[in-house]
Amino acid sequence: MRPDSSSATNYLQHRPLLTTLQARLLGIGAPLLIALLGVGLADTDKIRSLNDITIDWRFRARGPLPVRSDIVVVQLDEDSRQTLKAGKHRFELRRHLPDAIDRLADAGALVIGIDTWFEDLGDPQVDARLADAIGGANVLLGVAHSSGRTKRAPALFLESLPPEGIITVYPDPDGVLRRLPPESCIFVPGANGQVQRIPHFPIMAALFGVLERDPDADLHCENFATRLGSRTIAGRSLVDYASLDLDDWATLTFADVVHGRFDPEVIDGAIVLIGESRKIRDRFPMPLSRELVPGVYYHANVVAQILDDRWFAESPAQGSARRWLIAGLGLVSGFFAWNQRHWWQHRHSTPLLMVYLGVGIVVFLGGWSYVSAKLFEHHILVPVAGPLAAMSLSLGSGLAAQWVILSAETRRLMERARRIEALLGQSVSHAVLEAVKHDPEQIMQTRVREVSVLFCDLRGFTATAGKLDPREVADLLNEYFNHITSAIFENDGFIDKFVGDEVMAVFSVPLAQPDHPLRAVRTAISIKRHLAELNRRRKQRGQLPLVCGIGIHTGPAAAGHIGSRDRSNYTVVGHTINLAARIEGFTTGGEILISEALYDCLADQDLRMSFWKQVEIRGDQGRHNLYQVEVL
Repeated sequence: MRPDSSSATNYLQHRPLLTTLQARLLGIGAPLLIALLGVGLADTDKIRSLNDITIDWRFRARGPLPVRSDIVVVQLDEDSRQTLKAGKHRFELRRHLPDAIDRLADAGALVIGIDTWFEDLGDPQVDARLADAIGGANVLLGVAHSSGRTKRAPALFLESLPPEGIITVYPDPDGVLRRLPPESCIFVPGANGQVQRIPHFPIMAALFGVLERDPDADLHCENFATRLGSRTIAGRSLVDYASLDLDDWATLTFADVVHGRFDPEVIDGAIVLIGESRKIRDRFPMPLSRELVPGVYYHANVVAQILDDRWFAESPAQGSARRWLIAGLGLVSGFFAWNQRHWWQHRHSTPLLMVYLGVGIVVFLGGWSYVSAKLFEHHILVPVAGPLAAMSLSLGSGLAAQWVILSAETRRLMERARRIEALLGQSVSHAVLEAVKHDPEQIMQTRVREVSVLFCDLRGFTATAGKLDPREVADLLNEYFNHITSAIFENDGFIDKFVGDEVMAVFSVPLAQPDHPLRAVRTAISIKRHLAELNRRRKQRGQLPLVCGIGIHTGPAAAGHIGSRDRSNYTVVGHTINLAARIEGFTTGGEILISEALYDCLADQDLRMSFWKQVEIRGDQGRHNLYQVEVL
């Protein structure tokens, strides 16, 4: 039922900024829309780049894995170049490579992969000797492939039909080398018009290790995937780096190999990779390292990954699965954030909203970061940056909307509270006022309940006031009312009105008070004590003492807004009020007189009460017993 806009209590009605239907539609529609926006945001280049960076973070959080001992790296480092260069001439790899190949082959190397390519022929004798060394061992030659061009070794080195592998790598747009090339095999023209397939360099190196275990394994190349025995190697697969700490891998210098200064047992049955460690063009940033790492260690990690058959399940991070995942997380966090909670109904609404925001950040953003890291440890790759962006958008927009609604609702409630304070601020104690502000229903409708009504009037005030000027009369009344008002508020009474020197106080209004009879009598006793203190001060100032009479009655009364739409007061009306006023009229000697109804309610209380007299009350039939309360 809609509130009547013409009602005197219309200002007490709480009208939310959004209706229930509007809040429900907003709570469903907004998360759906923002989830779609989140999916679009996740497809931007910036978010994709950030997601690649989170892969590096997850590698570092997981840490390195044990490396294989049957993969040996031979570094072409600066010391080897200085040691092996001939006099003042520059270092020539082809001149020393035959000795290295021979010594590694004699030590039992499974395959010797050369992570470089020979562009042209040089010294005939040197080239002939290198060709003989290549033909006499399992040597894997490197092939460069870029801009659609394939750069193979000269025909002299290919006469013995050595295996070849593509050494070109493809870093991500940010320069970090994280994945295999998009094409795991390159097809080039071969002899007799046939097409020759050249796999990625580490795939070809790993073939020798696979054949060692399974001689029947074959290598089947396609453009975007390669089958090596039971293993499938897809293009752009994430490299599962075991370690990029060069000390973790079995590593020899090229000079030591040429001179035979190594333990043959390290080489026996191993896949040996010879690669540059000095040239900047052959060094790359990789996920497990903050420094540039020689590319040969990329090949070592990929070979180990193929042999161990360690691959990430990447389907959740690709295509429609990724979009559905991002949309789902954005939607769930959106429902959390856009679920319009009634924050304004709490005293600490702003801190509660901040705590809610903190919980959302921890649960959704922190939770998904933790889950993604744990899944990464189990070789499941899920997107991180996209979901975090989508959830941040949902949480941020939803909680911003709640903040706007909270602010608007708070302003409305503050305005209502100000009007309640203007209405009751000088009539009730602070505790009662705060309770009414919190629950305006208490004064919104006219309620009939049992109340106790107290009237207090100064005796002989008319004669006293006639002897004083108006300013002195006002000062006297202010001082007097200050004392008796504090007594009323001590017992949470409601001051209905001041009429001249008379005050009317009601108990059990506006809040119900089961012990209202006792509160009324205690207030009367307290008024007498406060007045005694005031009279001591007046005596010190040479002023006459004040005497007040108090009448109290209990019974049913109606409490509510009385007046017009434009102007009304919260007051109490009924026969009970009239009767209490008549009783106060009998207190000509300054007594505290109570009705028989009130006396019966206090029979078991520790109060000094005695029968005063039986009287007739104008406007009420029959005779009434009145009782006097004595102040100890």
